[in-house]
Amino acid sequence: MDRLLVTGATRFVGGHLLKELLKKDIEIIDIVRSQEKAQMMHRLGVKTIFADLQKPETLNDVTKDIDTVIHLAAAFDFHLPWKIYYQTNVLGTKYLAEDALRNDVKHFIYTSTTEAMGPVEKIPADENAEPNPTYEYGKSKLMGEEILRKMHEENSFPVTILRPTGIFGPGDMYVTYSILKALKKGRFKKMPGGGDKYIQFTYVKDVVQGYIKALEKPDVSISNTYIISSDEYFTYKEGFTIVAELLGAPKPEGTMPIWLAKFGLWLFEKWNKLRGIRDFIMHPSVVDDMQTNRVYSNEKAKKELGFKPKYSFVEG
Repeated sequence: MDRLLVTGATRFVGGHLLKELLKKDIEIIDIVRSQEKAQMMHRLGVKTIFADLQKPETLNDVTKDIDTVIHLAAAFDFHLPWKIYYQTNVLGTKYLAEDALRNDVKHFIYTSTTEAMGPVEKIPADENAEPNPTYEYGKSKLMGEEILRKMHEENSFPVTILRPTGIFGPGDMYVTYSILKALKKGRFKKMPGGGDKYIQFTYVKDVVQGYIKALEKPDVSISNTYIISSDEYFTYKEGFTIVAELLGAPKPEGTMPIWLAKFGLWLFEKWNKLRGIRDFIMHPSVVDDMQTNRVYSNEKAKKELGFKPKYSFVEG
C-alpha cells in the first residue's frame, strides 16, 4: 500500500481533497500542529505527524517511507507581512522538499496558484505566460515554484506544480464568504471603474479533480506545471450580478470612480483591522484587481491529465 503525506488537510481545499483520498487504497498521513487537529484526523482514520513548516527542525525525516507528498499548506491571506510568506511558503516548501529528496519520495505535488502568474494582458493565459504577481502571496508561491524546478533540474526531483485559480465552495471562510457577505449587504452596487475586466473562479470539487488526475498520472505530470481552472470566465460585474441574484440582493448598477472606491474600502479595511476581522473583498487592493484580467487556460491539464471541470459558477 502506498503511503501519502498531506500538508494542509484540515484546511479548505485540503479537507475536500482528503474526502476523495480516503476512497483510495492508500495510507494517508497528515502534518498537524495541534492536538485538536490530530484528533480530528484520527477520527477519519488518518495518521498524523506533528511538524511546522516554519520550524525546519520538526521536518527532519517527516517524509521517511513516504511515496507521495501533496503539499497544500501555506500562509494564505493576501495581506500578511512578507516575513510570514517567506518563512512558510518559500522556506517551508524548501525544507519539506529537501527532506523528500533525501528520503527518495517518488512524487511531490506542489500547490501553487495563478496568483504566481498575476494579471494577464491576453486571455486566457497559459502556463508559459510571463509571471507578473502583484500580491506578496503570489510572489512567495512563485519563489516556491522556482526552488522546486531547480531541484528537478539538478537532482531529478519528481515534482508536479499545480496552479489553481481562485477557488470557491463550501468551507471557504475567506474569499467565498467575504464576497457573499458584501453582496448580501448591498455593497458594490456601483462597480469601481465599471467592472468590465475578466475574472475566473473554479469550484473546489473541480480543483480536487485536478489533484487526483496529477496523482494518478505521475509519468505524465512529473516535471510539469498545470493550471487548474474552470472553463468559464466573466466580468466582475457579471459575476457579482450572478451572486446577487442567487442571494436576492441588490445587483450592481452603474459605476464609481476608482479613487472614491479605494478611499471607501481603505476606511473599511482600517475599521476591520481594529476589530481583528479578515475580509478579503473589503480592501482597497480589490479595486486595483478589478482593473485587470485574471483568466487562465486549462487546456494543458485537459490534454495531458484528462482534467474536465464539471461545475459551472452558478452550480457551484
